Amino acid sequence: MALVDPIQIAIAAICVASFVLYNSREEILFRSKLLEMRSSVKKLLERRRNSRRKAILSVVELVLFFALIYLAFTMKIFWAVVVSNSMAPTFERGDMVLVQTLFVNPEKGDIVMFERGDLNLPVTHRVLKVEDGLVYTGGDASGPDARPVPRDKIIGEVVTIFGSPVVVKGVGKYFILDATQLRDITPFGQEYLFYKNLIELFRKYAIAIIVISIAAYVYLTVREFTA
Repeated sequence: MALVDPIQIAIAAICVASFVLYNSREEILFRSKLLEMRSSVKKLLERRRNSRRKAILSVVELVLFFALIYLAFTMKIFWAVVVSNSMAPTFERGDMVLVQTLFVNPEKGDIVMFERGDLNLPVTHRVLKVEDGLVYTGGDASGPDARPVPRDKIIGEVVTIFGSPVVVKGVGKYFILDATQLRDITPFGQEYLFYKNLIELFRKYAIAIIVISIAAYVYLTVREFTA
């Protein structure tokens, strides 16, 4: 019986071990590459989802922006200055309330703006009841009005959020002309004149400002997508 040389056995063992290790290394590398590919695919899909989401949000923002511009220019929604305290404490003289003319269906408890023949300015009071095509109104502080208002005289309704009207306190005082408080040519002197001129300047260049704003928004959006 021939004896096996121990050196040959050792060499064979080393070859087998090297082969196993080599295959294991190749398998590890293959799995690593596979994981990298999976990670790359996931990142690509996530990037596409984010891009699609950003595109949808940008379109929604643009639609809302143009909708607000349309509503403002067509007076479908606007700010009205309160000139008396008849609705105190809900809102007071010098406040500004948000009024909309899109959906006008006066019901008890609503606050509506309407025209009255004996006054030059519209009145904003609360609806007390609606009966036979007539809207009975009154101020929270002044009480019921003397006569009801026909529905066709209702200009709009005050916008409310969770039952509370949208009010900006005190800003409207700069737009109220009061003959009993006249000082020079305005009720609030140079401060009032400054704000008046500022608003007139904005109205004059409103279209240019809007175009520049839209262009800047589109530029920033495109830049974000291409970054």
